Amino acid sequence: MKIDRDIIKLERSIAKSDFILARKIIENDLNKFLSPTVRKELSLEALSLVNSIVELNQDDNKEVYSRKTQLIVQHINKLAYNGQFQDLRRYCSLHEDLISNPKIYNILSADVKIIIPDPSKVAIVANT
Repeated sequence: MKIDRDIIKLERSIAKSDFILARKIIENDLNKFLSPTVRKELSLEALSLVNSIVELNQDDNKEVYSRKTQLIVQHINKLAYNGQFQDLRRYCSLHEDLISNPKIYNILSADVKIIIPDPSKVAIVANT
């Protein structure tokens, strides 16, 4: 059964402290990990990780804590840290709708915030 293999992989990745792989395993079959029969088979560490991921994927947090969003934010922060300003502007223009969200903008690094203006202040200026 596939879920048994996933449980074993999850337990091994948690034992190795490979939480990135553990998160991928859980997010791929989140509905299965929420079933009571599977939850009984999980260790306490795995169960708490599943509960944390469920909390992160709730509607109001889903956009901010999704894996895709975190990778985009990480790349933007890395570009700003390395001083690749042209690439940063280009990449931010590709993800303008994401960065215009105030929740996403708040998790960007201070280096990025110096270069990219706050979307809430830009909207106020544009409206006047």
